[in-house]
Amino acid sequence: MSNCTKVLLAISTALTCSPMIVNAKTFTESLSTGKAYVNERLRFESVDDEAFAHEAEAMTIRSRVGYETAPYAGFTALIEMEDIHALGGMNAYQLPAPPVPAATGDAVIADPELTELNRVQLRYRGVPRLDLILGRQRLMLDNQRFIGNVGFRQDEQTFDAFSALYNGIPNWIFNYAFVDGVNGITEVFNADVNDQLFNIAYTGFVLGKISAYSYQLKNEESNLTLLNPGLRYDSNDSMGLRFDGGYILPVTVPLRASYRAEYAQQNVKLRTGEEYDTDYMLLEAGITWTLSGGAYALTPMIGDEILGADESRRAGPNVDTGLYAFQTPYATKHAFNGWVDQFLVTPNQGLDDRYVSLAFDLNAYTTKVLVAYHDYQSDVDSGVLHDKIDFGSETNIQIMKTLGPNWTIGAKYGQFKQANSANLAISGKKDADKVWAWAELNF
Repeated sequence: MSNCTKVLLAISTALTCSPMIVNAKTFTESLSTGKAYVNERLRFESVDDEAFAHEAEAMTIRSRVGYETAPYAGFTALIEMEDIHALGGMNAYQLPAPPVPAATGDAVIADPELTELNRVQLRYRGVPRLDLILGRQRLMLDNQRFIGNVGFRQDEQTFDAFSALYNGIPNWIFNYAFVDGVNGITEVFNADVNDQLFNIAYTGFVLGKISAYSYQLKNEESNLTLLNPGLRYDSNDSMGLRFDGGYILPVTVPLRASYRAEYAQQNVKLRTGEEYDTDYMLLEAGITWTLSGGAYALTPMIGDEILGADESRRAGPNVDTGLYAFQTPYATKHAFNGWVDQFLVTPNQGLDDRYVSLAFDLNAYTTKVLVAYHDYQSDVDSGVLHDKIDFGSETNIQIMKTLGPNWTIGAKYGQFKQANSANLAISGKKDADKVWAWAELNF
């Protein structure tokens, strides 16, 4: 447990258990008008991955119980517990591990059984347009491609941090966070760190929002080999620009264009002394067609996301060693590069993900359908193939329905298809299918 979490746990315990901290009458009023909440999510997941000897399946239930006090002098305190358990003996799976799990075991499902303190934070909003949070908290910036909570997994990612948001200047949003601990989706994603996150957004453009960011990550763990490969760096510094917008087209048919563009540069230093410089690029565009006065909406989209590779330390012209690619260790990665999660760690040759999707929102029936297709290849040529690596392709299908103000159900399917044998020998990416079905309750 990091230092700031220990401090906040003491503060939150005091606020909820010791009325001597503040005037008793004020404390009682604050406590009695606070908010308790519960989240329950039951999920079935099945994995058939040819990289492993056995299929995996899990039926898990995730329970979160939290309480947030009402504001007192601008302050609120929040504490949230989380419990994850497998039901009915359906726990035939293994967790991600360092090194990569042996192919002789069950396939991986990244939902550990545990009971933990998910969030504990002290928040101050006594100054207009200023929001300060100290403690274990969620951090979600832009589209979560760099900083997110990995909300799809049962054990979400949280951060032991101090964060500040200020939007008191018209059209500007300033975000800053200092992070000294990461609490990932499983144990191998937990790390003591010394990070600084800067994100500034300008919303005054008619056509969209522009964000500039600098994420300076420093790993303080003594033994990096115990971590997920995406976290095995000494420092990881990324700087970039993102443009995200939409525009109602001047036509008689109700059409709205959406578009995104992003570019970032990353410098990574390893404990072994190597240093790498890589690039990230994203282009995405779509059109939303609204039907029957908003009862339905159809959105086709096309995009290309490139996580570049640095060839400067390639061992030789006919080999693939010595390469290093752009990594986003704190991202909500499940939302990118396909749901089968074949690219949670970017291959050393980089990744070029070209994709199309079609979203159909049946608003009249509170139902959403999404179909997507990805085609994957490397960013740089393979020294062995003397050409780009064909990593394979993936098809995703999802349907979600809201049953009421508190209930949501959903199901989705992902199928990854490996490339031909020459590419497979280098990529190691084999056929994999995943199925999910879930129900979630909030109250």
